[in-house]
Amino acid sequence: MTSHWPRMLRLAALAVVLVASLPALAHERGDRGERLWHDPPGAAPVPPGVKVPSWEELSPQQRKHLARHEADWDTLPASRRVQALERAERRARWEAMPPEQRERIRQGMRNYRDMSPAQREQMRESMRVMRGLPAEQRQALADQWRAMNPQQRRAWLETGGPGISPPPEPETD
Repeated sequence: MTSHWPRMLRLAALAVVLVASLPALAHERGDRGERLWHDPPGAAPVPPGVKVPSWEELSPQQRKHLARHEADWDTLPASRRVQALERAERRARWEAMPPEQRERIRQGMRNYRDMSPAQREQMRESMRVMRGLPAEQRQALADQWRAMNPQQRRAWLETGGPGISPPPEPETD
């Protein structure tokens, strides 16, 4: 016959922990019992000097994009409001793009998704190098890329990619 004491002791310990945490749980609620918003652990703090606007200070377009937050905007933690504003800004930029540009971006994301992990890492490295180049050099490499056919582009990527290796020689007939 097995004893149930270890299980009972675990349950009793759990009950003690729960009872001890009741004041902390009660603190999570506001005066009217509603849940107050708190930054999740590890949330990035809002940089000093950054003012997060109240709902009344938002532009009409921002309010349109953030409408689902209207009721609780002023009680959200500043870091969540900053994140929501950034998402709304990205959405507004996306909606302002011509359909052709959006489709090019979608196609690029599909291409990236279909790459192997090694190819993705190589692409990230190429992008890091490209970001460090002067604007005119970046533009020249982008123009070279656009002038190539898919086979030439693939060959360039296999040797390292733009910014890492020189472009392949043009094919001669």
